[in-house]
Amino acid sequence: MKYTKIFKRRERLRYGYYQFMDHFFGRERSFRWHNKSRRRLYTNIHNRLKASGSVGQTFEIERRKDLTLEEFKNHYIKKGIPVVIEGQANGWNCTKEWSLEYFKELYGEEEILFINHEAIEDPYERLLLKDVLDGIRKGEGKYYRFYPLLQRHPEHIKDFDYDWILKARHKFTIGENFQVFVGGKDSYTPLHNAFSCNIFTQAHGKKEWYLYPPYYSIVFDPDPAQNIYRSVSSRQGGAFNPFEPDYDKFPLFRYIDRIHVELNEGDVFYNPPYWWHAVKNPEDSIGVGYRWLPPMHCLKKSPLYFFLDLCARNPTLRGSMKLAKEDINLIQLAQTGRLDDYLERKKKEEQMS
Repeated sequence: MKYTKIFKRRERLRYGYYQFMDHFFGRERSFRWHNKSRRRLYTNIHNRLKASGSVGQTFEIERRKDLTLEEFKNHYIKKGIPVVIEGQANGWNCTKEWSLEYFKELYGEEEILFINHEAIEDPYERLLLKDVLDGIRKGEGKYYRFYPLLQRHPEHIKDFDYDWILKARHKFTIGENFQVFVGGKDSYTPLHNAFSCNIFTQAHGKKEWYLYPPYYSIVFDPDPAQNIYRSVSSRQGGAFNPFEPDYDKFPLFRYIDRIHVELNEGDVFYNPPYWWHAVKNPEDSIGVGYRWLPPMHCLKKSPLYFFLDLCARNPTLRGSMKLAKEDINLIQLAQTGRLDDYLERKKKEEQMS
């Protein structure tokens, strides 16, 4: 994808300065210090783009069949280019066996930690997996993100071609993590980006994505990242939804290019680091992200964001990766200051039982 470059170099440098100040001094204080110049930056960008008469384009993701491992690694992963490999996982057990009923039968009685990632300040819940799955099947359920299936049951590594995945990723990496997403019809994850590479397998049902290159981060103007994820700011009364775009409320999104992705069962999708993306499930869906962190590659793709991620404090990058080994949802508890409370309650209940 050759996306349209619409920003001047000085605009990108100015924006990088604002993001730096936001991170280290806080968004509110940074806005007080730079309110006029910041508004002027966005006003000038909007006026220039509006006068140009050009609008952003929607591209369909590049789809490949029978893509060789060598080409996948050297052309797409190393260059940071998103791609869908159609049917790559058709022979994997995760595609042949996984379903809502499959997980309910095996692990329905297990307790899970549920976080509302669209409003992480909401109270966390400790639920039985079967109750979440039953709700999804009835069309009234929650979107369970980051189910730590392989952390709890590592034997499921056999449900993937793990050798193929390891050969595809970068040689020098820090950490790895499988993340399972279980959602019902019309469940949705708002725009965000992450610092890691992601080989995503659609194991059950379908999933739809919109992607935006990191180049357009000026338009997203995210709040400072407090952990390993960066979300779009909702200061304008909500975040932009690419599935239901409101260009009157969010005018700059009208001028930027994006990629549309549809995933069917058995498809494997590569999502490079720092690409903005929103995800929707048009039907009951189970997907699995395999993430890894190649530091030099991430630094090359986004020097500013990689540096700021290294300076994350709530929790730190090292702390986030440690928590992710047990359950990524613990990172959200750490961000909102509730991790100690959760761990203490869980410890007391285990002692009583």
